[in-house]
Amino acid sequence: MTKSICALGHRPGSNRADFQAYYESNHAPLGARHFPFTRYVRNHLIDGQDFGHDTISEFWADDIAGAAALMSGPVGDILRDDEAKFMDQSRIAPGGAEEHVLSLGDPANAQGARTAFLIDPADGGEDWRAAALTWGKEIAATQPGVSLDFVTSWKDVAFPAAAILWVPGHVACDAPAGLAVRRLSARRAETPAAVLAESYAPQ
Repeated sequence: MTKSICALGHRPGSNRADFQAYYESNHAPLGARHFPFTRYVRNHLIDGQDFGHDTISEFWADDIAGAAALMSGPVGDILRDDEAKFMDQSRIAPGGAEEHVLSLGDPANAQGARTAFLIDPADGGEDWRAAALTWGKEIAATQPGVSLDFVTSWKDVAFPAAAILWVPGHVACDAPAGLAVRRLSARRAETPAAVLAESYAPQ
């Protein structure tokens, strides 16, 4: 199973609340019908207004490249038509995710809250990946549900971080030297696996 990730935001003239509500009630079910996802998560941001996006979505599939390739055909036309209703398509920022599950457990707290630490190298440090992984493992030693994604952007609109460390709940942690880190709080929504299996109707 492989993974991709995407940062998304509301269209001009709209707002974050309307974007996230439409995403959950309309766009997420549409995606579940047309893509062979094995897992599908939306992380709706509840702070970080200067981040420039409203939601970070996570997608898993047995063949994530094959799933992404569906955007080149009729499925892509259907999804883009719906995106235009609520999304700023010029700022869609997808990427492949190299996922490291650092501790088992629920990826959000009982209220669905989780924290995203957006990570970039500081001062061009070459060992930033090792530093990020070590930091994540230190947190995971005492915290279940921690994971780390190293992200490779797929478009000219680059995903707005080189990596994301996901931690359940609203937490604050001091980042180690060599990493530039931004902290975002999110509300996690996942489509149940049974719903994905029932919804998917290949074209």
